[in-house]
This record gives sequence, C-alpha cells and structure tokens, in this order.
Amino acid sequence: MSENEGTGSLPDIPVQRASDDDRQRTVTRLRDAAGDGVLDLDELEERIGAVYSAKTLPELAQLTVDLPELRPNVTPAPPPPAAKHPIPALQNAGFQHHLTVYVLTIGMLIGIWMLSGFGHFWPFYPAAGWGIGLGSHFMAVNRPRSEKDRELERERRERRQEQELRRAERHAEQAERRAQRHGISPAPPVPPVAPVPPTPATPAASPGSGGGERRTRFVVAMFVDVVGSTGLNEALGDEGWVRVRERVRSLLSECFEREGGWEVNTAGDGVLARFDSPSRAVAAAIEVNRRLQQQRDETGFAPSVRIGIHSGDVVEDGDDLIGSVINLASRVTAAAEPEQIVITEHVADHLERSFVTEDRGIHSLKGVSRPRHLLAVRWR
Repeated sequence: MSENEGTGSLPDIPVQRASDDDRQRTVTRLRDAAGDGVLDLDELEERIGAVYSAKTLPELAQLTVDLPELRPNVTPAPPPPAAKHPIPALQNAGFQHHLTVYVLTIGMLIGIWMLSGFGHFWPFYPAAGWGIGLGSHFMAVNRPRSEKDRELERERRERRQEQELRRAERHAEQAERRAQRHGISPAPPVPPVAPVPPTPATPAASPGSGGGERRTRFVVAMFVDVVGSTGLNEALGDEGWVRVRERVRSLLSECFEREGGWEVNTAGDGVLARFDSPSRAVAAAIEVNRRLQQQRDETGFAPSVRIGIHSGDVVEDGDDLIGSVINLASRVTAAAEPEQIVITEHVADHLERSFVTEDRGIHSLKGVSRPRHLLAVRWR
C-alpha cells in the first residue's frame, strides 16, 4: 500500500498556468491602483514587468494581494457649511490678532501695576488710548458693505455659477465619450442650473458670460502644466490617466475659486486661469503645490506641475483671453522647473510682502523679443 493510499491524501495537482488574458487583467488592476494613488510610478513599472514574466496564476495573485478592493467612484458629500458668527469682526483674522495682542499687553501692564504695590491705576491710560484704536478697527470691520462690495460679490457669485455650468457640460461630454467607447447608451444628463443674469446695476457684462463683447482689461494670467504627462499616460493607460487628469482639474478649480479666480480654457494638459490680483494668483499657485505635495505624502503619488504667472492688459473676447500677456505667461511656465512657481517682475512688483521670492535672473524666452526678469516663489 502506498503512502497516499494509507493516509487518504490526494495526489498533488499542478498549478494552473496564466494566460495572456489573465496577465492583461492584472495589468489593468495595477494601473487602476496607480491611478487611485496606491502605487507610485516606479512600483507600477516594476510590477508590470513582473506580470509579463509570471507563468502561473499564483504568481500573478502575489502582485495584487496587497492592493485594496475596487471601490465605486462615489463622490463624498461636501461637509456642511460652518455657521457664521453674528458679529463679522469676530471672524476677521486681523481683528482677532489685534484683540489678542491688546488683551495680553494690557493684562501684563495690570500685573506690573499689582506687583508694584497698586497705587495710582496708571494702566488706564494705555488701555484707553489703545482701546480707541481697537474700537475703530471693530467699526471698520463691521461697517455696512458698500455698493461696490455688493457688486463684487454678485460678480463672484455669477462666476461660480458659470464655472458650475461649464463643469457640468464637461462631465456630460466625458460621460458620453466613455459610453460610446463601451458601446452603451449614456444616461440623459441632468440639466445644470442656469447662471443668474447680470443685474441692471452692473452695466458691463460679467466675466465669462460669453456674450461676445470685446474689451481690454487688466488680468493676471496663470498657466499650470502637468509635468511628464505623456509618460504618465503611457504608464497608467488611457483610463488611469483620465482619472488622474480629472482629479488634477478638480483640485485646480477648487484652488482657483478659493482665491477668486477661474479657469479660462485648456491646451493639451495645460490649464489657463485668470485672476484680478497678483497676490491671489500666487496664493492659488502655492495652494495647488501644497495640496499635490499632501497627496504624495498620503498616497505616494501625485503628478508634478509647472506654474507660470504674468499680468497685463488683454483683449477679453467672450470667454477667451487674447494678447501677448497670455503668450508670455505660457513661455514663463515653460521656463519653470517641476513643482516651481515662476513669475515675471511685473507680478513681483505688486505682490504682498508676505510672499518670499528668489531671483532667477534674466531669461530669453522662446518667441519673445526681449529677455525677461523672472523670479521663483518660495512655497515650502
């Protein structure tokens, strides 16, 4: 009687060999994981190489065993808006700082008065004099908004609505293209909310209204270009690259809107945005780089971008911007290193002092007649 017959065990079954379809499914799974930020590009390339050298199904399974299960692409619900304080001054950061310094300083003076044996209450004089200034600050912050402030708020609201309209149209087009690729009928798109028409109090058409009106206007133009987009597309595959690109576009839109800017158009994998203030444009650029760096720290992967900023008068033709300012902003972007924010001297001259810049010297830019003085914004 053999050993197998005595113990009742089954004979060894040979391990099933992997087919080309099995390898392709594994590569698709790895690319999806890289698109979700689970794998970085180096590890993705290493595992894809191991896929094509694997001969059995267990070898393929080892390459995806540590990856999370696929999750449906569900957008999380936005957090509820924070309740506003009934007194605007108590929400103002400048007034909060002023009040804190006032309380600490006067408290220290009162402490000195107590330690010196009381006597005449001399801290009253600095407290009263400084208190007048603090009260003036309080009144300035709580003053009723002027008509100009209300007009600016209306313009910002209309721009946000216009951005939502354009974003809904882009999402509908992308859904239709994906449905056509897979041979299915797309679901009818939800009609977006139409933007509120400009009020009679604002005679000029709001930016981005698409009314076809041409006018010259000062803008701050920002170009954001994804570094190595061709290599990313090849490494991630078309579907993975589309997901990464959509996440980057969403991140850019959030950073633009936070500083009062908005996307004008795209060229390839570059995005053109406009702002009304150099400081707000630079603040948005810093926020873009910081949020991408945060994604790298948390997930191990996020694409790098180059950012170039220039300002001046342009021709506003409906939704589009035309002029040498736009061309120069594009050339400044090309002169930037990955994860770098480069600005022209004209932008630097109008920045707030809180921003730190580094001189990059005089550069000859392609297609620009004379050299330009460029500076890099420190954001780390």
